[in-house]
Amino acid sequence: MKLSPRTLSRLFYGAIYFETERGYLSPYRYSKAQIEYMSRPDYDAYWLSRALICGPMRIELKTDATKISFEYKTSEPHERSNTIDLYIDGVLSEVYFIKSNLKGKVEFSLPEGEKRVSIYMPCESILKIKNFTLNGHYKSVKKPSRKLLIIGDSITQGAGPDISSEAYANILSRELKYEVIAQGIGGYRYEPRDLMRIDGLAPDMILVLLGTNSYEASLLERGYDYSSSVKEFYNRLVTLYQDTKIVCVTPIYRTRELDMERFRWCINEIRGACAPHKQITVIDGFTLMPNLPLCLSDGVHPSTYGSHMLGTSLANELKKLK
Repeated sequence: MKLSPRTLSRLFYGAIYFETERGYLSPYRYSKAQIEYMSRPDYDAYWLSRALICGPMRIELKTDATKISFEYKTSEPHERSNTIDLYIDGVLSEVYFIKSNLKGKVEFSLPEGEKRVSIYMPCESILKIKNFTLNGHYKSVKKPSRKLLIIGDSITQGAGPDISSEAYANILSRELKYEVIAQGIGGYRYEPRDLMRIDGLAPDMILVLLGTNSYEASLLERGYDYSSSVKEFYNRLVTLYQDTKIVCVTPIYRTRELDMERFRWCINEIRGACAPHKQITVIDGFTLMPNLPLCLSDGVHPSTYGSHMLGTSLANELKKLK
């Protein structure tokens, strides 16, 4: 059985906009309006390129098939997390490493009987899929009714861990009864002017994890005002989403180019910007994973272990919120 692009799009978790070209389905974490906004000549071209990357999302279905296959095209991989991961009944069963194979075919063998299959998309490249085929029947899995929107940088995009399914946003989607839309862009920072409501998406909770890309003192010399940007960001966010619970996670532990005094100042600026807003809960990012170098893959992004700890700890914190 071959699934059409339209049918396949219904099985995606974490994607909110799709394009189809010559049989290839392209899933996106950003809406059409957001992508058009970022496509303006005066917008940061690097941020746009990172927004088009798959990031944390997956295909989810139940099936009695013993084989699933699909063809893909992808962009040049960036860092890590550039894998397609297969889970069977919640257990990691196979990992396909894209590496430099920019075009190819993925084939997964499955056990007999009905099982729940999850296929995680790569977090570090653009991906297009066609000819999604299985040798059996399938059923869609009912998605959670609640939506969690994450606004973040490369950590939210999924950079750092060795496999895509261990991105912290993917862990949240497994641990929580929410569909998670992870809008993370490598190098991104607090940019209040970029905030907009997303057509067709009414999140039940918004999680913000930003700040580690914006703390360097040299940014002041380039005209970026950290304090006013953070304050304006949260003022605008609560205006756009007046009845939505907002959770701010302050920047997590890092070691690369670390100026701890400056870093602490930035964290305090974030706390100060959130303080006037009763609908915002602040979580200390330093408490979510061990503050040890082994938790980092490159001094900034969480390693596989660090990302797993970040995701599970954050899930536990979010479960406590009413």
